[in-house]
Amino acid sequence: MKKVITLEIGNSSWWKNRKYRREAALEIRKLREKNIKVRFLKKYQLDSSNTIVYGDYEISKVDLTPQ
Repeated sequence: MKKVITLEIGNSSWWKNRKYRREAALEIRKLREKNIKVRFLKKYQLDSSNTIVYGDYEISKVDLTPQ
């Protein structure tokens, strides 16, 4: 099962950038601890006055059963 999630990964303001990067890293770390594979797809900004940078990630469950 593959799924795409969107996280806020940055901002043009230095202190907000630090905050968003830390929160995104924490979320990715939690997913990886649950044996979920996380792969970065793309980074983008919306066409508005909003200065948040978004990132799309593909997540999929890792199968750990021996073969």
